[in-house]
Amino acid sequence: MDPRLESGEALAATRVGCFAWDPIGGRLALDSVARTVFDLLPAEFTGRAGDLRPRIRAADWDLLSGLSADLLAGRRDAYSAYFRVVLHDGRTRWTHARGSLVRDRPGGAPRVVGVVRDATLDLAQSALRLPGEEEQDPLRALGEGALALARAMSVDEVAEVLGSEVSLRPLGAKAISLGVLEQGRLQMVRTVVSPGSSDFPAKSRLADSLPLNDVVRTSSPLFFTSVHAFLDRYPSLARYRVGFGATAAAFLPLIDEGQPIGALGVFYDDRSVFSFADHTLMTGWAKAVARAVHRVVPLDRSQEIAAALQNAMLPRRLPRTPGGLIAVRYRTARKGVWVGGDWYDAVALPDGGLGLAIGDVQGHDTEAAALMGQLRVAMTAYATEGHGCDSVLGKASAFLADLDADRFATCQYLRVALGTGEVHAANAGHPPPLLRHADGTVEVVRLAGGPPLGLPAEWGMAEYPYTTARLAPGETLLLYSDGLVEKPGEDFDIGLSRLAAAFSDGPPDLEELADHLLDTLTGGPHAEDDAALLMVRRDSAGATS
Repeated sequence: MDPRLESGEALAATRVGCFAWDPIGGRLALDSVARTVFDLLPAEFTGRAGDLRPRIRAADWDLLSGLSADLLAGRRDAYSAYFRVVLHDGRTRWTHARGSLVRDRPGGAPRVVGVVRDATLDLAQSALRLPGEEEQDPLRALGEGALALARAMSVDEVAEVLGSEVSLRPLGAKAISLGVLEQGRLQMVRTVVSPGSSDFPAKSRLADSLPLNDVVRTSSPLFFTSVHAFLDRYPSLARYRVGFGATAAAFLPLIDEGQPIGALGVFYDDRSVFSFADHTLMTGWAKAVARAVHRVVPLDRSQEIAAALQNAMLPRRLPRTPGGLIAVRYRTARKGVWVGGDWYDAVALPDGGLGLAIGDVQGHDTEAAALMGQLRVAMTAYATEGHGCDSVLGKASAFLADLDADRFATCQYLRVALGTGEVHAANAGHPPPLLRHADGTVEVVRLAGGPPLGLPAEWGMAEYPYTTARLAPGETLLLYSDGLVEKPGEDFDIGLSRLAAAFSDGPPDLEELADHLLDTLTGGPHAEDDAALLMVRRDSAGATS
């Protein structure tokens, strides 16, 4: 018997068809096996790529179109994809295609050539179809996960996506862990161990013999379908399995633009085999995660730098407050590399009172932060010289205008005598303070005021009248920046009412109340603006010291 076999016979025998596509002319050639794979009748195929569209689900058509676009743009040399073909009887069949870009000569017209085949057998035990769910749509579901990754603004938010159903369900996974490479060490962002194993290392050397570390070093995935095989290789991890129960795992390197980013661990309750399709799906998901992590790591670092810069410009310590208490909080916007101009300050005055200020320089950049720092220092100097509220704001406005920065700032400055409760307050276009009475009721304190700081002197708007009030024993005064109340497209009074309600409902302890306000009003993952607050409370006894 002649063992030789023609390549065409081999392809036909394994139900592998061939195609060639001319993207410029739009012509598509399919051999007879490929036409059978697509379940095309002779009258349905005219030699155009669009003839396949009725046979392929819309989401998969978009997937294939994107891969082809990447191929033609030179972003990849070849593609491999699983998609669904809709048969004439209404059933859906998984199909696999591989394509490559070729040219007849250097600089010649491009063609995409490749093979297509029925992938039903590939997917018999695949995570693409979960037990009992015949119509599982993993590509669409992972598409939802990819959108969630695209919205992530930090590594922690990427980890949240990995732990959610948009990641776990399409992969058929029990849990996912994430490690991110950081200065030669692997930092665990999302750790999957048993509840009692809190001592799992949060950071490890890349040379340590751990599965995530190994796949980062080698850039090659690891697959285990046996606990025995896993523990043979990593015996030191046996104690972390207690109560966890996973019986199979895949460990995948995260690589983007040729650069190692970290690694994923994907864990399963019951998996006896990882098919080729599983490998393809998980590798594709790991690439999406790698791109997301690579994108957000610089954001995390920039936000850390921005927060450090901002905090460095705020007062390092607050003055002693006999007869009362002060609490302050500052939270930076979790949006890119914004550096805001919000600030607060509290200084001891020559007459024994307190000078309190809160303000916001226009803009969200390093210039705004620098101007904020200069303005805060200038106002501190004017306050400690003993000037009245109106004079402090007038001098601060002239100072900012002289900087020629074309920026303005809103601000409030108050002089408070905690012994007597006397308050003098002046306002430069800033949102009104709130007063919480001893019984928990809250009122808005309407202050006489003037324009924002920094307007040119020739505009003739430098007057800052002041308001006199009294802080009763046990009462709390709240100063804040607009990031605590404003939301895009929302009326200011709605935000002010929300702040007043949170202020009223908060705990009696001043520090806990400050945390409550921030957590309640700026707790979302994408705060649009910085938020600062300063609270002062007069002792319930109202005694001087």
